[in-house]
Amino acid sequence: MPLSLPTVRSLSRAFALTAVCAAIAPHALADTQSDRIEQLEKKLEQSLKLIDTLASRLAEVERGKAPAATAKAVVAEPAPELVRLQEAVAQISESLSQRSNDTGLPLHGFADVGGAWSSAGDSLPLRGFNGGTLDLYLTPQFGDRVKSLIELAVEYGPDGGIGLDMERLQIGYTLSDGLTLWAGRFHTPFGLWNTAFHHGANLQTSIYRPRFVDFEDKGGIIAAHSVGLWLSGKTSLDSGKLSYDTYLANGSSIRGRVLDFNAYTDDTANKLLGFNLGYAPRGALSGLTLGLHGFASRVQVLDASEAALSLTQVRMLGAYAGYDADDWEVLAEYYGFRNTDAASGGGRNSAAWFAQVGKSFGQWTPFVRHERAALAAADRYFSSQASGRSYQRSSAGLRYALDPRSSLKLEISSSTENAASLLDAAGAPVAFGGGSYRRGAFQYSIAF
Repeated sequence: MPLSLPTVRSLSRAFALTAVCAAIAPHALADTQSDRIEQLEKKLEQSLKLIDTLASRLAEVERGKAPAATAKAVVAEPAPELVRLQEAVAQISESLSQRSNDTGLPLHGFADVGGAWSSAGDSLPLRGFNGGTLDLYLTPQFGDRVKSLIELAVEYGPDGGIGLDMERLQIGYTLSDGLTLWAGRFHTPFGLWNTAFHHGANLQTSIYRPRFVDFEDKGGIIAAHSVGLWLSGKTSLDSGKLSYDTYLANGSSIRGRVLDFNAYTDDTANKLLGFNLGYAPRGALSGLTLGLHGFASRVQVLDASEAALSLTQVRMLGAYAGYDADDWEVLAEYYGFRNTDAASGGGRNSAAWFAQVGKSFGQWTPFVRHERAALAAADRYFSSQASGRSYQRSSAGLRYALDPRSSLKLEISSSTENAASLLDAAGAPVAFGGGSYRRGAFQYSIAF
């Protein structure tokens, strides 16, 4: 059946519209594979030229400007050409559609290896090389408003066994330009360190975190992770930027002398409620961040049979400051505790803080840090944890950036731990004699 000029023009417009719609697909434009984009654009250009040629030839036939033989050829030949054109446009649409799906699950990661040695007196003796941590995180994309972050860490424990932890599993929804609601497991947003530096070692300048804000299974005495709801946002002001966080999460319990933030479900109604308020000025003070943070929760100590040994109302209010400009890296955080034992009603004050200063000279970044925890001996929240004792530590180190995605680090530290009467897993007193020790460590870390 002969194809009229209106029919071809209709098909031309349909094919052109299909190709253009596919070419401007948002996810396709976001793809970084420039060579494939260039090839597809060439195919699209060739297809559009073929459309123009067919339309011109049919127009000449209908106006009687072409010989009959040519008209017959034009009428007889369009079918296979149009078929090839339709296939080309379909191929473009399919390829762009597949490429848009490819961007839905970006995978990133970190890995590190190293070694450490410590002197006598270290409660965790270190004597050689270690395999470090393999940290994988995914950021699935579901649209302009839906966000997600999944982080998995594979690492060796002190006993030499391999552990796999779901470190973060958070899904967020952007309510407005300045407000996002997250749900799931996330890093508790206190201070600056805990949200800026996760399990990827290459992100932070030092090898070790400050001990009292370390992860729960590595001696941290406050919950570095939380499971619940987290409302986070930022607002621009004339003088700077205001950031704010508030969260409601499962309350923690202490089991086997280790803080358990109850990742699976809450064992009581004792929820964790906290906030973080930060301000970053503009102008001459650009790079500076100042903030206040705090949280409150009722934490119980459980024995091996899940019987409650004690219950403590934990309250923390503190402040922090950071500076990241002109090749300087400064972090300082203060945590003031006012804890009350539910049985006796007695309140006890404790405090912990650290300050770290680093300065980059090209690829080299030397740093120093001092940290201290002064914890009330009679506070059962602290004394029921294996690391819940007063200490102070001074550290110095050097980070050399091989490139933006890999670095070598050296770090030495000197620690002094105070004598204390702690509690074992059954609640019985255990004397800790205190002492001093030194550590030396190196690390090679990468990001991919």
